[in-house]
Amino acid sequence: MASPAMGIIHVHSTFSRDGLCSIADLAEFARKVGFQFVALTDHAEDLSAEDLARFPQLCRRHSDESMVMLPGLEFRCRNDIHLLGIGIACPIQSSDPVTVATHIRAEGGLAILAHPSRSDYRCPPELWAVLNGIEVWNVGYDGRFVPPMPGFRILQEARRANPSVFGFGGADSHGLHRPPGVMLQLRGNGELGGDGTRILQHLKSGQFIVSGKYVAFDAVAAPNPLRRSSLWAFRKLYEMSKAIRDIGILGTRRYP
Repeated sequence: MASPAMGIIHVHSTFSRDGLCSIADLAEFARKVGFQFVALTDHAEDLSAEDLARFPQLCRRHSDESMVMLPGLEFRCRNDIHLLGIGIACPIQSSDPVTVATHIRAEGGLAILAHPSRSDYRCPPELWAVLNGIEVWNVGYDGRFVPPMPGFRILQEARRANPSVFGFGGADSHGLHRPPGVMLQLRGNGELGGDGTRILQHLKSGQFIVSGKYVAFDAVAAPNPLRRSSLWAFRKLYEMSKAIRDIGILGTRRYP
């Protein structure tokens, strides 16, 4: 029996100004570590018209029945809200997050609120109705070991307004200098196909688990009270350890 498909989302290639790896390099890395999909989300403002034509072509070229490179864009909206559009390569000239999310979904893509900690978990309530998901855990902003508790709170707020919103974990990867840290595991087995359609169906319907080295949670991300307490304690321990490490680094720099 085939194992559940594993993959990562929120990955930047050299189509982004801050991406360090080509799509070919990312595809090679994915196959080497055993991923079945990689969802690219390059910065929409960085891609020229020529890039937007080449981008999905390269994703198809480096995909097959065993591993899919999904094209996607990251949109910068007003009030420092960022949205991931997974499965699309069509930009829109708007900074309104509701308009952008509506566009992503109209193009058949997956609209996800990216790294909400960046905007202090502030989000216009009208955005909930047009989202597919929230990046509850972003490695770049939240660390690699345990998700932040405010991410779960904002997800539950969104799900009260729209039960079709699910919790995601994003690698926010710009290179291959280290493993991604947070992965998505699709529920069920079977062939995914080479075009990403079945992967998007799983993600849109919440049929996946967010998995890190020490912590995993379901897409609905509603842990019971005991589980919440454990996660809260784990997060506090992580933040304390990080603070101690940072003080040590600063001390080393100041007093060599």
